[in-house]
Amino acid sequence: MCIYANHAGLNMLETTIDNLQWITTYSLLDGSNNVRLDVVLPIIMQQGYAILPPGYCLSLMNRRVSYEQAMVWVVQAPDGGSVHCLALAFINWSFI
Repeated sequence: MCIYANHAGLNMLETTIDNLQWITTYSLLDGSNNVRLDVVLPIIMQQGYAILPPGYCLSLMNRRVSYEQAMVWVVQAPDGGSVHCLALAFINWSFI
């Protein structure tokens, strides 16, 4: 579930701040032609981050969004011992 996105992220996902809660990590990462969530998630959890190669995901309007690179990292909870969420950054994205 997404809880925050900047203006560029909202544009890329073709959504509003109110609809972010309906977007899952699975829908962002597993739609790519070269990234499978079941493969990359253990890497993220072990290293704390992963840098993803070029790929694509789908916006909420089911439009393909390509990106040159993406980074996913763990955001820790205030207690410091548990995972609060995953953060994502997409570099040089565009609609295809």
